[in-house]
Amino acid sequence: MSDQNINELIEANPNHYEFKFQHYLKRGFEICNQFAIGFILFFLLFMLITGTVDLLPGMSDLINRIFITPVIGVGVYFVARNISRGNEHNFDQFWKGFQFLSPLILMSLIEAAVFLLLVSPILINGDISLYLEWFEEWQKTPLSVDSFPGFQTWYLFLLLPIVYLSIVWIYAPLLVIFYNMSAWDAMEASRKIIAKQWGIFALFYLLVSIISVSGVLFFGIGILYTLPLGACILYASFEDILDFYIKDEDEEEDLMEHLTDAFR
Repeated sequence: MSDQNINELIEANPNHYEFKFQHYLKRGFEICNQFAIGFILFFLLFMLITGTVDLLPGMSDLINRIFITPVIGVGVYFVARNISRGNEHNFDQFWKGFQFLSPLILMSLIEAAVFLLLVSPILINGDISLYLEWFEEWQKTPLSVDSFPGFQTWYLFLLLPIVYLSIVWIYAPLLVIFYNMSAWDAMEASRKIIAKQWGIFALFYLLVSIISVSGVLFFGIGILYTLPLGACILYASFEDILDFYIKDEDEEEDLMEHLTDAFR
């Protein structure tokens, strides 16, 4: 199905999809547990790769965020999709993100440019080097670092759009890899879907994020299981909601075919 068809289906369907909170949690556990060892090994390798890049001098964090994470990170969704649909799944599928290298990297660049534009008044208002030093310290010790330097209340109004966009673009990478959409069309389609129930999605994403990082409570190593678990839960929601649009279209096409056959 083309990106145009996906966008048309979303716009043409005024109905609200049902957000099945408990079903997504349950389905995510089922998907992850069917290939738990594979998911754990993949995320171990993923963390080793990003950790190695972090050791490089210079713009290592930027490389991870713009290039490494978007391309390799989507691998978990390929496996989750095959498990969910009862298809063959194997470890090689974790690296299929490289087949969508250009749109995934372009998507990351667009997001980075938009977010940078939104925070540009903060950067202009203060000392950029001071902010960069604070950010580096925050990455190392997020719980003990001092508050944001020169913080002013109006900064919050600039951060709200970033929070909003971060949520509405959640499905964009999945739309790229599963529906072969361009970067911007995928971001727009994701926005149209999630904006219909943004508040529920925000709570859902918060819960998924908590689940994903909860593994640190189990001697840290538990995160190798909870990270893919969170991804599988997110995939379960994506599959169900996209089916809401696509199956409705398929049912209409089947009905038209039956009516056509009846009058022949």
